[in-house]
Amino acid sequence: MPSAPPPILPIYPGSGIQTWSIWTMELRHLRYFVAVAEELSFTRAAKRLHIAQPPLSQQIRKFETELGGALFEREARAVRLTKLGRELLPEAHQLLERAKRFQEHAARQARGEQDVLVLGLISSFATPRFAAMLRAFQKKVPGVHIELSNHPSAWQLEALERGTLDVGILRPRERMPPNVVSHLIRREPFRLAVPSRHPFAKRKAVAWKDLRDEPLILVEPGVAPPDYYAAFFDRLRDAGVEPAVRQYAQNVATKIWFVSAGFGIAPMPHTPDTEHHSGVAFIDLPEDAPVTNTAIAWRKAGSSPALLRFIEFARESFAAH
Repeated sequence: MPSAPPPILPIYPGSGIQTWSIWTMELRHLRYFVAVAEELSFTRAAKRLHIAQPPLSQQIRKFETELGGALFEREARAVRLTKLGRELLPEAHQLLERAKRFQEHAARQARGEQDVLVLGLISSFATPRFAAMLRAFQKKVPGVHIELSNHPSAWQLEALERGTLDVGILRPRERMPPNVVSHLIRREPFRLAVPSRHPFAKRKAVAWKDLRDEPLILVEPGVAPPDYYAAFFDRLRDAGVEPAVRQYAQNVATKIWFVSAGFGIAPMPHTPDTEHHSGVAFIDLPEDAPVTNTAIAWRKAGSSPALLRFIEFARESFAAH
């Protein structure tokens, strides 16, 4: 089917000026009009625009024909604005300024300098180091606004698949969703958090068999990945120790608080930024302690320039530590 004709809009209803198609106007016509109006000379305006004077005069005539009225009174040695020209000049300035802002906005978007990124984060990564990285990114790219929220890894993966999350800092699964890309940013061996008055607190490390009958505090199933504690349990059982889970917590901060309150001991990744809590000591597990991974993840399709810029910045920042 043929496309619909462009709309015909009136210019100053009641002024007697003909209606015209707004799509016939070009930005260059506005620039030419403004230059002549400000210089009040076709010759000086042509020099300012870096074009020859005859083509400039022709384009102004064409523009006036499209508008249906004269913009200038032309005399032998003088050029003056008509009433229509005086009325349209402020609007021409506004339109050119809006066009400039539009172009600048589009360019910033294309360079990844302006956008909104929705970022998910597991609680164990809410550290001073990560906060410093976010501050550095926002200082470098102030036009990108980050909406940050704390969610478990499973929730983040589902949100990435739905497209409601742009990027996640999470514990990756062994088999990630096919439409999600991930990059490993940190590997952390498990350590043990114990109450500061526990006998273990005076030791540098413990053996697997030492954990017999010790009450364990874990992150709730569904918050941690399904296999998060699997290797830890395997090490215990290989040493003849059956895990004794006493308490579950919603997040790392609550888990550490339970430890400080004396509810039990907690296996958790070695994250120096989080190992400064009153009433809690952190000690090493044996050399074959499981290692947990943290990754940055995003969707394969539809990655914006701002998202790609954030991912590159994050990968470089994490690689430096």
